[in-house]
Amino acid sequence: MGKFIVVGGGPVGCLAALQLAHQGHTVTLYEGRGHIPTDPSQSYPIGVNPRGLHAIESVAPDVAQRIRSEGHVIAAWEIYAGPRRVAKQVSGVVYGTSRGNVNLHLWNACTKCPHAITLRMNHRLQSMDFAAKTLTFETTDGSVVVVDAADARVVGADGVHSTVRTYMQQADATFLVTVTPWANEYRVLFGRVGQPAPGLDPSVHYIFSGGYTATIDNGGAKQWTLVTTMRDSDDAGVSSSQLVRETDASEANVAKLKAWIHSIAPAMVDVLSPDELVRYFSRRTYRGAVVECSKFDVDEWVVLVGDAAHSVLPPTGEGINSGLEDTLVLAAAVGCTAGASSCFAAYTKSRMPDIAALWTYATHLNASPSFLGERLARLVFLIAESKSHHSIGQSLFGPMGIHRWPYKRIVDNWAWRRLLWINAARVLTYPLSVVAWVLCLPFKLARSTPTYSTTKSAFKLQRGVV
Repeated sequence: MGKFIVVGGGPVGCLAALQLAHQGHTVTLYEGRGHIPTDPSQSYPIGVNPRGLHAIESVAPDVAQRIRSEGHVIAAWEIYAGPRRVAKQVSGVVYGTSRGNVNLHLWNACTKCPHAITLRMNHRLQSMDFAAKTLTFETTDGSVVVVDAADARVVGADGVHSTVRTYMQQADATFLVTVTPWANEYRVLFGRVGQPAPGLDPSVHYIFSGGYTATIDNGGAKQWTLVTTMRDSDDAGVSSSQLVRETDASEANVAKLKAWIHSIAPAMVDVLSPDELVRYFSRRTYRGAVVECSKFDVDEWVVLVGDAAHSVLPPTGEGINSGLEDTLVLAAAVGCTAGASSCFAAYTKSRMPDIAALWTYATHLNASPSFLGERLARLVFLIAESKSHHSIGQSLFGPMGIHRWPYKRIVDNWAWRRLLWINAARVLTYPLSVVAWVLCLPFKLARSTPTYSTTKSAFKLQRGVV
């Protein structure tokens, strides 16, 4: 059988190693971190849908069962505009957990396959030589390790800021990449472990204008989280969302944060300890990108999976799930072309239509229009589409998610509705927004016009005194 090197020990990298080992290949997995964190506060809440669970269960059924038993079934997502609920997406098939928990369980599964999977921690990829077929890693003690990979294939699963992808670009002029930064930035608050949030249903994820709530498992107990959000379009001088980037835990900023939380999700205020409000300002933020690649492989030596190949963004609900499914498609391509020299090209051919569709959806969600008419049109479309038969939400993480339909089929249906419905909404919202702008213009001009004092200064008064 073959030899594979996996770069990146996140959930997708671990599952890729398990998939390849399951086929009888030998795998060496390189991970830059010294350990897989067990503290939920070093991660963020996610939902594992039937697509992701199916990929895990195909080679690690114990991990899939653990996600089911430790996580919780998400009954629905409720979307609010101010205090009013404007949309609801029923689920019942997605398990709420944290990315860190999934990563830890899959890593532990890899440790149980020492005959097939070799794990190398503290190895961060520095460079790749496509001519010599070598990979150069730097360890945490500063040592340099050069790996001869001439007799192996490389799977790049090193995330949105992939080093593997960078060297693929340098090696192949036909390998084109577009990286579009997210229009949003996130930072997570963690409630007291085991403490309920009055008035909030732990089986529901609440989505507000400034963030969303979710529960995760922490040592067998449920823990509420609030993911705060800052949009690039938010007014820096007015919006409290700028606290997402703030690092000064001053009394004034802590008070502002508490007031902001009260305006987003009042029930969360009492769940958050005073210390947590302070820790918020030192916790990392999450700011990724939408990544689009013209293909996923170069020279049948390297292939990309997960965020390294097609990072999307949280509102799609498909970040981790699409990456987990990548490993299943990759395993099928490798299995069907065993001994041949085209398995990575076969993977690209098989996977590209679905990922291209997912890019279309992610690009729409990542847009941050400033014109009120466009924002309203998108809101109208969101509400109408969510209530339609076979909506994208129902098909991805709603009851119909159990079918695991191809992304292309799901997004093509959504894109057709968008073409018709959002343009129809624009016919209404654009003129109304222009009228509203014209009516408000005098008030804006009045506020922006400088005022001049009619009282003479003491200096001017004194000029006339002899």
